[in-house]
Amino acid sequence: MLSPEPERHLMSDAKLPLLHKAPVEELRVHVARSGMAIGDTARIERLADGRVGIFARIRQPILGLVPRWREGLIGHLGPLAEEVVSPSLDHGDALRVRIVALVPEYLANGYPPEVHVSVWGDPRHLSPMIAALVPNSGLELPPRPQGRLSRLEMI
Repeated sequence: MLSPEPERHLMSDAKLPLLHKAPVEELRVHVARSGMAIGDTARIERLADGRVGIFARIRQPILGLVPRWREGLIGHLGPLAEEVVSPSLDHGDALRVRIVALVPEYLANGYPPEVHVSVWGDPRHLSPMIAALVPNSGLELPPRPQGRLSRLEMI
């Protein structure tokens, strides 16, 4: 008779959203010519200057004629988004990064083009960061208003 397989921790394989939609700052590519599309994969990595860079597969033709795709730096995360993903990067967690919104130059109406990404990962490293941002000050719910419907229970 075979022995049962040891129980595994299910939370380690689950990926939850760390950043739903974060803008990419200081774009280094021409969004319309890059060939990026919504749903494309990307990756994040710490840059030499300490910021969190976003790398994606972009179109870089040779002499403007021969098609070629290469991974390149498209920009970096802002300070708040960087604060959220830094603990996961420091611990070497596997993160799933996707492009979720694009506004190319010809649709920007005089504003700068935009690229937004979502980052999914294991949220267990978020608790120290959240504890630092929201101190345990004993937050309490406001009292219920008294009136005709005050006896109804909230579901």
